[in-house]
Amino acid sequence: MEDSLVLVDIGNTNIHIWEEGKIYDIKNPIAFGEDVFYISVNENKEKEFLKLNPSALNLKNVVNFDTSYIGLGIDRIMACKAVDDGLVVDAGSAVTIDIMQNKVHLGGVIMPGISSIKKAYATISPKLDIEFGELNLKKLPQNTQEAVTFGGIGAIVLMINSLKKDKKVYLTGGDGKFLSRYIDGVYVKDLVFRGMLKTIKEDLREGKK
Repeated sequence: MEDSLVLVDIGNTNIHIWEEGKIYDIKNPIAFGEDVFYISVNENKEKEFLKLNPSALNLKNVVNFDTSYIGLGIDRIMACKAVDDGLVVDAGSAVTIDIMQNKVHLGGVIMPGISSIKKAYATISPKLDIEFGELNLKKLPQNTQEAVTFGGIGAIVLMINSLKKDKKVYLTGGDGKFLSRYIDGVYVKDLVFRGMLKTIKEDLREGKK
């Protein structure tokens, strides 16, 4: 039963949990019961997690995913696995933009995340250490806040728009909802977990029949 599953996404900073359809974050690994499935991009936290959950199954070892991209992260794979055709944007510490077509991953782009861009401005000059404002791509910036907002958030939005063409855009990640204000697309908070569920159903369970 899907309701009895626990899905764990071990990230660089937080551990994201999907349990009975609810999503929450924790900082450090905890023990769960049976039917625990996980992915990880953090080797140290993964080791701690497996000490508490030795029977947990790493979905990286069972997922089927068609791509020619070398070194594609498992978090990106799972987000893309949930989308048969479209542009997948995961906006977190980095912003990843991946193109899916007929269940095939065509390639993708990695950009600094919004918080990283803001920090980069601050290292250039104290005068650039300011909060981003509202983005307006139809108007040339007329002050410093508008200029850094256009250069920072605008760079991400323009990249997404240049790649999407006629594809539907799916946004996820910590800044995904924020970016959805400027992108003609849909925000899907649990996109990575949808990919994990799809992997369990299609690649693990059906593969055992």
